[in-house]
Amino acid sequence: MNKPAQTKRLSRYVPNKEAFPDLVLRDRDFTILRLVYVHRFLSSELLWHLLKSEDQIAGVSYAVGSDGKNRPTEYGFGPQALSKRLKQLFNARYLERHYITDQPMGRGYGSPRAIYGLGPKSPKILEEKTGVRSQAIRRIIESNRVKSLFLRHALGVATFRAILGLACQQSQGRVNLLFWEQGDLIRDFIIGANEKGEDKRFPVHADAFFGLDVVGRGNVHYFLEIDRGTEPIVSSKQRTDIRRKLIGYRLYRKSQKFLKRYAYRQLPSGQIVGLDVCADESTEHRNMITGFQVLFVAPGAIGRDKRLSGRISRIFAELPSLGKFFTTNSLFWFTPPESFNVEEPEKIFSRCWITPNPQNDLMSMVE
Repeated sequence: MNKPAQTKRLSRYVPNKEAFPDLVLRDRDFTILRLVYVHRFLSSELLWHLLKSEDQIAGVSYAVGSDGKNRPTEYGFGPQALSKRLKQLFNARYLERHYITDQPMGRGYGSPRAIYGLGPKSPKILEEKTGVRSQAIRRIIESNRVKSLFLRHALGVATFRAILGLACQQSQGRVNLLFWEQGDLIRDFIIGANEKGEDKRFPVHADAFFGLDVVGRGNVHYFLEIDRGTEPIVSSKQRTDIRRKLIGYRLYRKSQKFLKRYAYRQLPSGQIVGLDVCADESTEHRNMITGFQVLFVAPGAIGRDKRLSGRISRIFAELPSLGKFFTTNSLFWFTPPESFNVEEPEKIFSRCWITPNPQNDLMSMVE
């Protein structure tokens, strides 16, 4: 049974471990924990779509309900049921709730929606089910205690990954996700000249690095930058800004340092299962990564005739000061976050990306 042990209203913020003392984990609960582990943070909406995707892969049939939405035909596990189950997993301490609090709350605004991360009882279960060491999961739980600004950014990365995965599934084999990496594994730097000709150290540390296998095109690779508009485009101080990121990526590709650093991690069968960082400086890697583009998801809009507004427009206005390459290149792709959503994930593969090269039409990741 999974009924609460008491009728007192449960807190949204503090788990009550005695509320569901007889909670029995189900197969779907293990799937929820695994999805939260993979994405780090997930909203209930993202979780619902990912769970529905998992059911479709497993062959669970769906039908349109009275509300016009797809529901499993075998049982009625919809968003409301998921919300109730997440409440139980939170109070049982398998999940933790995080809240973005740097926005209006209270009367007229409602309560902030919970963002779910792993809870203190999840490491043992995940180790048994996935083989991931419980110590590594505990480190994730500790690092999840972040401020609202970082939480909002981390959720943006998780949202992009979730939509990308759903779009790959909906492509029916046309596009497959080869790998997705983020964190310290893809932290690097490059030494090179800035716009003044001075040698500087430029960080190359994207929010994510991923590869796609596209039928008819082969493998393509993208660094991802989720730009929420909080970082300065140009800073007079010695701090990271958009200008330094652009210069760093340009030098990184021109130097081809990435050729010596990254290679596919493959099974004996040849299947790609991840990304390896090469231990030596040799370029004799038959499975090395040979190129990349940089995706910026940034506030703004792309209107008719490729007219730009918002932050994307301000970034483009700064490009001429960096040199001719930055106004004619196809290395950097930009789009606003409204270009795709979890309800229509396939839009992420549409021609919604604009480059500084005026000769280019809007670009697609898979064309």
